Amino acid sequence: MKKKLLVGSIVTLSLVLSACGGKQKETSQSQKSEEISQKIAISTPAPISTLDTTQTTDKNTFTMVQHLFEGLTRFDKDTQPVPGVAEKIDVSEDGKSYTFKIRKDAKWSDGTKITAHDFEYSWKKLIDPKTQGPNAYLLDSVVNSLAVRNGEKSVEEVGFKATSDDEFQVALEHAQPSFLSVLAIGWLAPQSEEFVKKTGDKYGTNSDSILYNGAFVLNDWNGTSDTWKLEKNEAYWDQKEVKLKEISVQTLKEENTGINLFESQELDLVRISGQNVAQYKDLEGYISYSDVANSFLDFNKKEGTPAGNVNLRKAISLAIDKEALTSSVLADGSKPLNGLVPANLYQNAETKEDYRKYAGEFGVYDLKEAQKYWTEAKKELGNKLELKLLAADTDQGKKVSEYLQNQLEQNLEGLKINVNLQPSNNVNQSRKDKDYELSLSGWIAGSSELDSYFNLYADKSSYNYGNFKNEDYTKLVTEAKTKHAADGNKQFEDYKKAEEILLNKEAAQVPIYQSASNYLVNPKIKNAEYPLYGGYFFLRNAEVVN
Repeated sequence: MKKKLLVGSIVTLSLVLSACGGKQKETSQSQKSEEISQKIAISTPAPISTLDTTQTTDKNTFTMVQHLFEGLTRFDKDTQPVPGVAEKIDVSEDGKSYTFKIRKDAKWSDGTKITAHDFEYSWKKLIDPKTQGPNAYLLDSVVNSLAVRNGEKSVEEVGFKATSDDEFQVALEHAQPSFLSVLAIGWLAPQSEEFVKKTGDKYGTNSDSILYNGAFVLNDWNGTSDTWKLEKNEAYWDQKEVKLKEISVQTLKEENTGINLFESQELDLVRISGQNVAQYKDLEGYISYSDVANSFLDFNKKEGTPAGNVNLRKAISLAIDKEALTSSVLADGSKPLNGLVPANLYQNAETKEDYRKYAGEFGVYDLKEAQKYWTEAKKELGNKLELKLLAADTDQGKKVSEYLQNQLEQNLEGLKINVNLQPSNNVNQSRKDKDYELSLSGWIAGSSELDSYFNLYADKSSYNYGNFKNEDYTKLVTEAKTKHAADGNKQFEDYKKAEEILLNKEAAQVPIYQSASNYLVNPKIKNAEYPLYGGYFFLRNAEVVN
């Protein structure tokens, strides 16, 4: 079965899902035939980083967050926002004022009531410069929110507040059609101020130092463990619709290990790629869909370092044959990407034109032009140069980094690439610490806003690890998400000009490919969802059937 899904922000990692009905999941022979165990197991390539929703960045952790917490809205199976903790939502005619009515039966996992104050607290924590999270930009459309996170105004002047235990009000600077979708992202989930302060520095560091309000609660995670369990949250307001009782999770980096376990009927959902796609594509239970995750090279452009040289960056950006990578190395449906934003993700609300088609291509493979820039770079940096390439030690990370190493050393004579493979969480931390020269990374939209991608290189963005600065880029991106937020044509033009600065003029990033997702799935698992934005998958409505 082939289907096209748009998946949604965040640093991407490949995932493998595993088992329902393995030996430990078998029901007793004495049970009635109609009784089915609602226990499954899944596997991820990296452990959880933190469960403080204001601080999560990697896609693996974010997938867990979406199961454990719920915001004012949540996504349905079509990735459309529907009421979550808020049972009623009123929007003003000008689209700038929102009033949310909190459900009376919305509770924390300890049975205490969730209030509007829990949202006010967590949102202030997200944008306050003292505690600011990397995704605070999601609230930039709120009155004074950007000024607060830039330290220009007090957090008490922000345009959201709890008017009572049951009512939460939000005022926007400009109408934002996608605002309710943004609220479904786990980064904007509530937090109990009393519990956070009581827990102190331990908050979010293990499964006992968190209160949950989503479909599941977490158990058996000590902060560094490679295994944990998601168990049904009996205090969840809509728990009657949650069928799964338990999801066991383990870290599993090697794809072939997952395939072997699938073939031995110990796993029932496993992600595959490369040659495995060709081998298993005719097997019953194989599914494939194009997602919107992008993989790219990012430079640490610190002045005075080799990667700070624009001619070197331009040479590298044009020296990679992306078609050969996707067709021969990945061979899993991934496609070359010559732009910051993937195809088939964002449409102009007026013209329905896809942004990628509108903006065109940047950094298309051109060996002759690459070598011209390389000649100029050598005049400035010397005839021989070494760069360290930071990449995740996953199957995909190994294959892609080795291909890039061969391409660059072959096409740019005198350039040596030393590949540094690290666990995914270590890669993310090294990037945050700006401790890298060249890194292989990825991103997938966390919301239905184009700004999710352009924010990566915003002047004060927490994700601007590579020290990119350009006043024209900043001005264009700011106007696109504020002044032109409700004008699709002007917004697209702003972003196109910004993308041209980023990728052509500055070569601050090298887009490589837009990935595809391929799975082998036991048909007993039904209603697993693959959302437009956010996590890899969502199992709130999943169940095991005969």
